[in-house]
Amino acid sequence: MALLTVQDVHTSYGKIRALHGVSLVVEPGEIVCLIGANGAGKTTILKTICGLIKPSQGKILFAGEDLTRLPPHEIVRRGIALVPEGRQVFSRMTIQENLEMGAFTRTNRPAIAADIEKIYILFPRLKERRKQLSGTLSGGEQQMLAIARAMMAQPRLLLLDEPSMGLSPILLESIFATILEINRQGITVLLVEQNTFASLEIAHRGYVIQTGKIVFDDSAAGLKDNDMVKKTYLGIA
Repeated sequence: MALLTVQDVHTSYGKIRALHGVSLVVEPGEIVCLIGANGAGKTTILKTICGLIKPSQGKILFAGEDLTRLPPHEIVRRGIALVPEGRQVFSRMTIQENLEMGAFTRTNRPAIAADIEKIYILFPRLKERRKQLSGTLSGGEQQMLAIARAMMAQPRLLLLDEPSMGLSPILLESIFATILEINRQGITVLLVEQNTFASLEIAHRGYVIQTGKIVFDDSAAGLKDNDMVKKTYLGIA
């Protein structure tokens, strides 16, 4: 059974239609990327999956359960966590407090404390600054914290929206290495990323979306060899 199934989803912002019958599947253990220009609908897909936007038509199935009408906090409880575009950390809270907020759906305090220590192993830089206010962190450190905070919800599926935005090439490499390590730990990833080449380097499969419609999908290797993808998104003539 697929972990995530998006079936013929239509989503609108008021009278403006953003998604036109989007369908996609994510299997357990995969990294799947969404490729498309700004405004194509990539972020809208992620927001629809996690319940921040309700579709006017279609279904969102997670491990066979229909999540379409559930509120966002119940979707988090089911095992889906979003790392939003722009990080959106709680700037007046410390790193430690941000991580605790990420576990807001959980009640077992010893397990939460143990998971925070596991997070600090994955992100040692955060441990060094655990009492520092998040608003004073660098962009790369805030991105690490945003991913770590989402991990505290114990997701089975992690939705990542533009994790490399505004980062230097060195930090970009670090973030993508972290995504790979998270996936190796058994967490499935659906990735929206402006750096198409980098996302295809770590993804198993990908979907190309244009003006709210999925126009085709393929393996990552197949997409890298696709003439349209090379010309439009990889800058290869």
